Amino acid sequence: MKITIDNKIYDVEIDDNVTSSAISQKLPLELSLVRYAEHEYYSELPFTPVFAKETTSDIKAGHVYYWDGWNAFVLNFEDCNISPYKVVHIGEIKQTEVSDVLRNSEKKIDIVVE
Repeated sequence: MKITIDNKIYDVEIDDNVTSSAISQKLPLELSLVRYAEHEYYSELPFTPVFAKETTSDIKAGHVYYWDGWNAFVLNFEDCNISPYKVVHIGEIKQTEVSDVLRNSEKKIDIVVE
């Protein structure tokens, strides 16, 4: 998977789970993400993927998640614990500078996921 933010391409090493597979099958996606809670950007997906049994509340900067509560594709730029909420880990963005890029971005960003 690749995510383009401000014309820069970031490589994502995706997890082997049903949610990651379901999202990958619907690519490419153009999404407008909104900053939320000073640790993430999210956008509602135009489809509802299968929610994997493997979930976590421990969020890592530079990782991609899916939250079924808002049917949301999520990019995180700060480590945090979101308990009691649980998300599916989609993958890890390989270029670590993405967290700084997101941390310093506007309240809304447009991305392409391929």
